[in-house]
Amino acid sequence: MASKSKRIVALVLTAMMATAALAGCNGGGDEEEDVTPIATSSSAPTAEKVDLTNPETIQFIKDTMAEEAAKHSNKIELKMWCSGDDRTFEKTLIEEFQTTFKDDRFTIEIKQVAKGENDAGGAVIESPKKAADVFSFADDQLAPMLKAGAIAEVAPYYATNVKEENSADSITVSSSNGKIYAFPKSSDNGYFMYYDKRIFSEEDVGSFDTMIQKAAAAGKDVFYNFGDAWYETGFFFTAGCTISYENGKQTATFGTPEGYSAALAMCHIAENEGKGFSGSAGQIGNNAFVEQGFRENKLAAAVIGTWMGPAIKKAIGEENVGAAKLPTVLMDGEQKQLHSFGGYKLIGVNIFSEFPFSAQTFAYFIGSEQGQLKRYENRGLIPTNIKAGENDKIKNDPAFKAIEDQRAFSHPQGASVGAPYWGSGVDSIGSSIVTAKGKMSESDLKTKLQSVQDNMNV
Repeated sequence: MASKSKRIVALVLTAMMATAALAGCNGGGDEEEDVTPIATSSSAPTAEKVDLTNPETIQFIKDTMAEEAAKHSNKIELKMWCSGDDRTFEKTLIEEFQTTFKDDRFTIEIKQVAKGENDAGGAVIESPKKAADVFSFADDQLAPMLKAGAIAEVAPYYATNVKEENSADSITVSSSNGKIYAFPKSSDNGYFMYYDKRIFSEEDVGSFDTMIQKAAAAGKDVFYNFGDAWYETGFFFTAGCTISYENGKQTATFGTPEGYSAALAMCHIAENEGKGFSGSAGQIGNNAFVEQGFRENKLAAAVIGTWMGPAIKKAIGEENVGAAKLPTVLMDGEQKQLHSFGGYKLIGVNIFSEFPFSAQTFAYFIGSEQGQLKRYENRGLIPTNIKAGENDKIKNDPAFKAIEDQRAFSHPQGASVGAPYWGSGVDSIGSSIVTAKGKMSESDLKTKLQSVQDNMNV
């Protein structure tokens, strides 16, 4: 069986290395880059799974990496982009990778550069030959990278593993036209409600109005950043606004009765600004505001994501941390379940990497079951890996259930919004409402809503 696998992989690697040769070296700063997509080998999975616990498999990978390194003075040099919050943890995975594939024939150097998942895709498209070999990104960025020909298919050697080891939904968002283009990393690129169980019961967190009342009575606030377009959009989804992004065209029906209903619901909540509700993170950003708020005993709850779980647990004690889907809000005279964005974080490989097999191996390594388990333990991020998700600690994490409960009311970011949306000024709607503490006239609200709709529908 091993010899058959090697024959299959040898053919794959020959194609990959030919691709690398065509890609050429990185150009100088003043050179015009050739960003023509390079043809890659078929992404059809190999017949057998790769077993990284098998010494023979490790040796084969080392042999292949040695061939790649031989063309570069026996060095494998990779650049990795990851968020600033992940750098310390990801460094431990780098060290494990270097140890696992250490070989006397070559050295492995991996340089980390901080670049958030929300920025990575655009940076790869802007300058693909100078971008990182391996990078993390939000799933809505896959389509534009594919259009630009800047992301490589998952190598056939790893495709079976990736497909079988991760959830079906994560594979769907990592694929296009039946081919897998990314390694799933986490399933929690969305938001829900973290709360202090000493203040709220499970019943309390079902209603935003109830939460505000109880938080005010305790001298604290519930945080939901209305001035952040990503979070604010949940109200427009709830109201039934059409928000879609297809073939580079953005549409959003904000200047409609539905858009006005969403704005009025926000106004109703913002009337409690500073009195049980906080709708702005100010200048320090959501993450810092939430961490500081719980630590200084000013927040009783916050709409945020799993990445803040460890900090909140540290601030108020893990035993006091609860998590739930978003509450209902008063809209059109009735309580309606708040919607949200939902999605995945993925790992991509630059199609112009000079070390295509090594980059693919590294991407698979950091996105594997063990990599995802360690990412949860260190960063609180929920795995896409099926076996990792069966871990008792993860299954019992309130954030895991909150994400699953919210998923029915979440909207895929990639199919909903693109660059025109974020540049339309949609965040100014919520910012104006918070600044006015909900006291905006019908005329001002409708003018603002129509203006934003016009901006994004150009």
